[in-house]
Amino acid sequence: MTAAARFNPNHGAPGSGHGGQFTSAGSGGSGGKGAKTDAHQAHAAHEQYLANHPDTPGARTQRKAALLEQAKADRAKAKVLEKQLKGLDQQEAKAAQAAKHAKAAAANAKAGPRQKRNLAHAAASRHKGHATLKSRISGLRDQIAGLLDKAKALEAQAAKL
Repeated sequence: MTAAARFNPNHGAPGSGHGGQFTSAGSGGSGGKGAKTDAHQAHAAHEQYLANHPDTPGARTQRKAALLEQAKADRAKAKVLEKQLKGLDQQEAKAAQAAKHAKAAAANAKAGPRQKRNLAHAAASRHKGHATLKSRISGLRDQIAGLLDKAKALEAQAAKL
């Protein structure tokens, strides 16, 4: 497809009998819809050109603004997740202390075998809760790091525009 045909499909080829001039919309007789079809085709070709060439000055500033807005949103989400992480860190510290205390209480219990078994069970269940908190904290840290990395990459991409 020639460059002229890309912008206007009704332009004749340079060596043709039309001499590189514009031709009618159809090879047959032109009906009442000929002018509307030409304008529509020209508009569609122009839209296709803009889609294939996004670096027009107006589009560049819009893309840059969109990238920076996305980076800002990612950083804001990371900040919210950091607040959640702080709360989970405090819960983990309390859970670790409670598990340590329950384990020591079970070891030092001066009770019968049934009470020792109950204390040991309580210590084990507290330890499981502590492990669950650790995995949640680890996942949250990974998510925050991913968001911050993504925001940094978006800002670098926007800076290149």
